[in-house]
Amino acid sequence: MSADLARRRLCLSSIARSEKSVDRDTIEESVLKIGVFEIQAHAAEVYHGLQAAYRQTLVAPQDDMWAAFSDAANHYALLVDGESVGCCSINEDREILFFHVHAQFENVAVALFDYLINRLKLVAAVPSTVDPSFLSLSLDAGHGAVSKAIMFQHILEPEGTALSGLRHALEADHAAATAFVEAATGMPMAFLDPYLAERIKKGQLFLHEEGDEILASGECRSDERQSGYAHLGIIVGRSERGKGLGSLLMHTLVVECRRQNLKPLCSTEPENIAALSVIHKAGFRARHRVFRVSLEQGA
Repeated sequence: MSADLARRRLCLSSIARSEKSVDRDTIEESVLKIGVFEIQAHAAEVYHGLQAAYRQTLVAPQDDMWAAFSDAANHYALLVDGESVGCCSINEDREILFFHVHAQFENVAVALFDYLINRLKLVAAVPSTVDPSFLSLSLDAGHGAVSKAIMFQHILEPEGTALSGLRHALEADHAAATAFVEAATGMPMAFLDPYLAERIKKGQLFLHEEGDEILASGECRSDERQSGYAHLGIIVGRSERGKGLGSLLMHTLVVECRRQNLKPLCSTEPENIAALSVIHKAGFRARHRVFRVSLEQGA
C-alpha cells in the first residue's frame, strides 16, 4: 500500500470510528483529499454491464443463489470526480452484497468502501472466498465474520447407486410441484410459483414419485453466468427424510450433470447437518464459503 493511499484510508477510518452517527458533509469534506466520491442509485444497467469483467476476477464460480440475491438488490454506480469507476449492490437490510471497481481504480477501492459504509450506514458485508478483493475489503473494514454458506465442488465418485424413476417435471406438474415444495420447506407461494415455472420451462426440475405422490424433487440448474457448470439442489418430503432418499437423488443429479457435460456445484448452510451428509456422500467437498461480516461499530 502506498503512503498516500495509507493516509487516505486513515482519514476515512478515523471518521468511521469517531461517532456512530456521521455527518454527510464531514465525510465528503474528507474525501476531497483524494477526489469527490458520489453514488448514483438505480444503476442496474451499470451493474449488469460490469458482470463479464467482474467474473474474470473470481477464483471459482459464484453460487447462483447468492449471486441472485445481489441481482435483486439495489444497485449503485460509484463515481470519483464524476467518473464512473464501479458499482455495488445493497439489500433492504443495508448489507452490501457486491462491490467491484475497474482495475485502473483499485487504488481508491479501500477509501470508496469506507465511504460507502459511512454514507449509507451499512451494517454488514456478505462476501465469499471466490471474490478475494471484496472479501479482503470486508474483513479489513469489519469484524465478526460468520459463515453463512458452504460452497462445494464435485471431487469424488458418489457412494451407492443412482435413483431410478426420476423424471423431468412437465408444465402439467407445476401446481403439484409447487404445493410439494411449499409443504416441505415453508417457502412462500409468491416466490415458488414463478420460480418453479421457470425451472420447468428450462427443463431443470426433476420429480421422484410413488404413484401420484411426489416424494422428492431435484434441480439441475445450468449456470447462466459461467458456462460449463450446474448448480444442484434437492428437496425431500417430510415423511421420506432419514431414509437415504436424499443421497440417491443427489447421486442421480450428478449423473445428469455428466450427461450434459456440466460440472456439478452445490451449497448449503453450515448448520444443515443432514444436507452436509448427503452432499458428502455424493462426492462433493467444501471449497469456498460465503460470510457475513459485521460493519457496525461496537457491535
